[in-house]
Amino acid sequence: MRQFLICVTIAAVAVGSYWLYIKQLGAVPFLLLSFFFFYKAYEEITGKAKKRRERKQMSPSIAPAGKKAEIIT
Repeated sequence: MRQFLICVTIAAVAVGSYWLYIKQLGAVPFLLLSFFFFYKAYEEITGKAKKRRERKQMSPSIAPAGKKAEIIT
């Protein structure tokens, strides 16, 4: 559902940008798209940082790296 909303937003911006280009306001769509992509990049960066913090908190429960499991056949 979320990706569908993103596609609809991009389509609406494309239609709006065509209308603005006709009205000689072609820089406005680039400004709006820059805000949108900045928000998406910020969301991606903060999401990765949050996952990294969660991984660091869980790391003490992981077995020490010195010993490896032995395969018995």
